Amino acid sequence: GFEQFNVGLYREAAERVRRLCGDVQVSVFTDRDIEERPEEVSAALESASVFFGSLLFDFDQVTWLNQRVQSIPNRFVFESALELMSNTKIGSFNMQPKPGNQAAGPPPAVKALLARFGSNKEEDRLAGYLNFLKVGPALLDLVPGEKAKDLNTWLTVYSYWNQGGVDNVVNMFLKIADRCDLIASEALPKPQERPNLGQVVDNPPQGVYHPDHIGYF
Repeated sequence: GFEQFNVGLYREAAERVRRLCGDVQVSVFTDRDIEERPEEVSAALESASVFFGSLLFDFDQVTWLNQRVQSIPNRFVFESALELMSNTKIGSFNMQPKPGNQAAGPPPAVKALLARFGSNKEEDRLAGYLNFLKVGPALLDLVPGEKAKDLNTWLTVYSYWNQGGVDNVVNMFLKIADRCDLIASEALPKPQERPNLGQVVDNPPQGVYHPDHIGYF
């Protein structure tokens, strides 16, 4: 979808993951590839252990993907058409709507927490939401059970994606490989070998950037 503008970043991140952990293969496509290289995209989906998609809204493309991702065991879909987001599934965690409810989205527990942040002002809710992304995974580490662990995985991956930047995307791919049991933990790069030791790199939601200045205003 709109991520086609970030395709260079994703390809760089995929190459860095390959160098860090050769057993993890990341294939990068954009929505244009569905139109221009459908056979190649379809073949990649058929052999995939994880599907990650974001910012996908075109009706025909969403319909095409819906027919092909159902058999992939782990599916992360962020900020896309509801029909596609409802395919999200990590272990026991999913975003399938309940019977009689056609809406898909964050689970009720997350919605309830987000509703408590800030005032009715959109900027306050945004600030609260970003703060929740920072503390949510740490809080869920304290909750026992596989369901909390799977929700933690979804929330941690979302945090990396939401902040953006190549270091966050590299760590996001490595986190997915670890949490989805795509590779033995001992085969993953050690924290000191990862960019920023695997931590989410915060990028400010608002600010001014100039290419001749290191950092933000």
